[in-house]
Amino acid sequence: MSIMLGFIRKLAVALLLLVCMSHESHSQQKPPASSPDLAVQDEQRERVMRFEKELEQLRSLLKIPGMSAAILKDQQVVWAKGFGYSDYETRVAATPETPYEIASLTKTMAAILLMQLVEQGKVSLDDPMSRYSAEYKDDVIKVRHVLTMTSEGSAPGDQYSYNGNLFANLFDVIVKASGERFRKLLVKNILEKTGMNATVPGNDVGDNPSEMAQLLGADNEKNFVEALKRLSNSYRLYGAGEIIRTFNSRRGLNPASGIISTVNDLAKYDAAIDRQLFLKKATLEEMWTPTRSNKGRTLPYGLGWFVQQQRGLKLVWHYGYLPDLYSTLILKVPEKGITFILLANSDALSSPFRLGRGDVRDSAFASSFLRTFVFEDIYKVKLAEPDWTLSNKDFQNSLARLEKRSNGYKYEYEASSRKAIFNWLDTRRAEAHREIKLDRKIYAAYVGQYQVGANPAFTILDEGGRLMRQGRTKIELFPESETRFFAKAVDALFIFVKDEKGQITQLKIRQGENELIANRVK
Repeated sequence: MSIMLGFIRKLAVALLLLVCMSHESHSQQKPPASSPDLAVQDEQRERVMRFEKELEQLRSLLKIPGMSAAILKDQQVVWAKGFGYSDYETRVAATPETPYEIASLTKTMAAILLMQLVEQGKVSLDDPMSRYSAEYKDDVIKVRHVLTMTSEGSAPGDQYSYNGNLFANLFDVIVKASGERFRKLLVKNILEKTGMNATVPGNDVGDNPSEMAQLLGADNEKNFVEALKRLSNSYRLYGAGEIIRTFNSRRGLNPASGIISTVNDLAKYDAAIDRQLFLKKATLEEMWTPTRSNKGRTLPYGLGWFVQQQRGLKLVWHYGYLPDLYSTLILKVPEKGITFILLANSDALSSPFRLGRGDVRDSAFASSFLRTFVFEDIYKVKLAEPDWTLSNKDFQNSLARLEKRSNGYKYEYEASSRKAIFNWLDTRRAEAHREIKLDRKIYAAYVGQYQVGANPAFTILDEGGRLMRQGRTKIELFPESETRFFAKAVDALFIFVKDEKGQITQLKIRQGENELIANRVK
């Protein structure tokens, strides 16, 4: 009995959370009621229950169909859970094994591959990008500038500006310096090393199975295709509360985006980072040091990771944002040995919070995690979660009451992130188009094939009185006038253009400030 008690005591002290907090029963004998270890377990269980409640409130408020989350402590998964649905229509539950596109979390893996080449002496961060990429015509912009998001502005290194498209140019650096295909290097140096069997290097892996099997290995290709079959559907909040299925038309993989993974696999990745399986300790410290501008100003980005200080602690993190598709977050507190991973099948983890500015606490989800599992220990008091369902006035009054017993903790980020959430929801409502009633017989005039430049043609169909655009995926078009239609699955307008004879000859497609003209070809 004493041996068992000693084991439990060490476990309770070492872990911030316990696996038993997910309400599973255990066959191990429990300590007597007088044991201080029981109080520790009860406290941590209560923290997890509060955290789960808050995550579910935020998910519901933001109309996120499904998300999956995990927490690691000292390289061990101590809590993992799915919320809502990976398939909203058929009510397939989200779980820790649900795959999602992880968007810009891909950047952290690409940065590791690049820094491995730096350790091997094959690349210097001060090499000019022009040595590797034809996109650069002179030697002014260095590899370091692209990796730290400081390549834009009047002079490279002057300022931080988040730009995933420029970060993708590191593809040429990694490929040329390594002599390997980027996808193959990712599989060999990260996925295989960690046993990340449910992580897929690109949503196009299943497009050419024989080529991928030859490049990545037959067993790997089989695992990737199986994971793709379980990929969570993606969704978009349209108007006040309509949840619309969406589809990712972008294919492939680059250093900025493209990986598909689960929270359980990303937990393996996170633990491997901390075990220094990929990089030396000194290299990790370099990655997780904020960049300084040419004038010595501290910037929010390191080498492929965001880095900031909060209450004397370093926060190392990254977010992912695929508009109308997926959003993600990984947040590490190295001094505490704790990591939070969160994946969702809509963009609402990221879209309201403008995380590219470089402050992770602008996210209500990150703020909740830090308050519950980090700041409660720092402030040495229970920091109760706010009720996110309250009206704005009641919410502000609630925060004021919570602060009176918070031992100095300020709920300022909760206040600002709630404002951001409701601004985002208001914008979604305001941007909704007004559908009109239209005689569906006129759809016959629009049916046909259209083509933008040399791109593959797409088809406009009439399916039982529903106008559809059929390309790689199919989306429905809704009328707001006789010739102007809008989509709910993507933020786009479709405007049919008639010639002088009244025949439809073109289709204009507007997305934001961009307009494409598709000529009718059939």
